[in-house]
Amino acid sequence: MKNTKGFKIYVAMKHMGNITKKIKNYPFMLQKKPCTVMELVEEMVISCVSSFEERAKNAKSPMPLTDEQYAAMQEIGKLAFGVHYNEKEIDLEKAVQVASDAVKDGLVRIFKDNEELTDLNEKIDITEGDSFTVVRLTMLSGRMW
Repeated sequence: MKNTKGFKIYVAMKHMGNITKKIKNYPFMLQKKPCTVMELVEEMVISCVSSFEERAKNAKSPMPLTDEQYAAMQEIGKLAFGVHYNEKEIDLEKAVQVASDAVKDGLVRIFKDNEELTDLNEKIDITEGDSFTVVRLTMLSGRMW
């Protein structure tokens, strides 16, 4: 099942607008097979940044929405036309640093199947097609007067 474009894993995601609260595994392409949790974080950030840059490049000449795209957007409750208003270039090194700091600080948790990956230097054995869950914890704040 080796892909010539990279290394395929699956990431479990839930969209906010999904009424049924189902989590689905979506394919996620990495450039190379990671050997540590830190390399996994780096590869995931690189994949997300390149995907964002590709969408931004395509936004300069947007195509009309297909019926399938419209139905998918209706399902999640958000209609978007692919317009990118931010023209800044992304600093890849800073993005990787922010992501690794978030994992170190416990703001982001990564699970391989049902096992939490906590140490960035931990060696991991990943085979193509493994499933990961990334959970971003949000802090609730309020006033205490």
